[in-house]
Amino acid sequence: MISVNMSNPAILLETPRLVSVSYLQDLITSDNSPRENIFTELLLIQGGRGEIHFDNQVVSVREGDLMVCNPGVKLLTRSSDDYPLKGIRILIGNIKLHEMPPDILIDASKNPILHLQKNYDILSRYFTNVLLENTDLKLGSQDLISFMLQSIIIHIIRIANQPKETANISTISRNARDYIQENYAQDLSLSMLASFVFVSPYHLAHIFKEEIGMSPIQYMIKCRIDEAKRMLAQTDLSVREIAQHIGYPNANYFNILFKKITGESPGKFRKY
Repeated sequence: MISVNMSNPAILLETPRLVSVSYLQDLITSDNSPRENIFTELLLIQGGRGEIHFDNQVVSVREGDLMVCNPGVKLLTRSSDDYPLKGIRILIGNIKLHEMPPDILIDASKNPILHLQKNYDILSRYFTNVLLENTDLKLGSQDLISFMLQSIIIHIIRIANQPKETANISTISRNARDYIQENYAQDLSLSMLASFVFVSPYHLAHIFKEEIGMSPIQYMIKCRIDEAKRMLAQTDLSVREIAQHIGYPNANYFNILFKKITGESPGKFRKY
């Protein structure tokens, strides 16, 4: 997807520049006219589903996807009415990569949507921290933002150049994964998910773990914790309210689970 010389570990030739960063919540586009950026645009989808129009192609997107749009591309984003898109948009200038034209991050002939899967957590953390640092600038904020932009770009290049076969999953796993993403706050069970995709619980557990990398219930917990991270960073809701929102009526249990998975308590995560 991205043309780089893999024998040369140096990728960035100059320091990228943050043009803007913004959080998009419940994005419903009323303007039917596409817009054209003069900078590289990254849109990390942290919730919802919809579609993005790039010049002559339309690509569906949902939570866990990352849009990479080069300058000069006519762009229009549409959300689902019942499940609006939300996420973080970053505009970057001065992108100069080894063996690539200036300001070009992705080959124009390729799919501009990356399905992050296991890479979602780290990129979501970088995007969120860029937003937070830029919102409340302190000593060294520009240096931290520059470092995180470089990290984001390098991760994008690595993901785009990973073997294609890792992205292929069966209809069973995909349908179960999508159902979990939209209903993770409910009290889901393996039997319920298996009934939804018309297979036995054993078969679903086996194929889902083989293709997604974790069990269906572990994936549900991941979706819940990902949403908790977003809400801790971007809302003023209490920990108890967040716990209830994502499906944990017992806030103490949520605190224990969150610390076990992330290594820090919800309060400490929110602070930093």
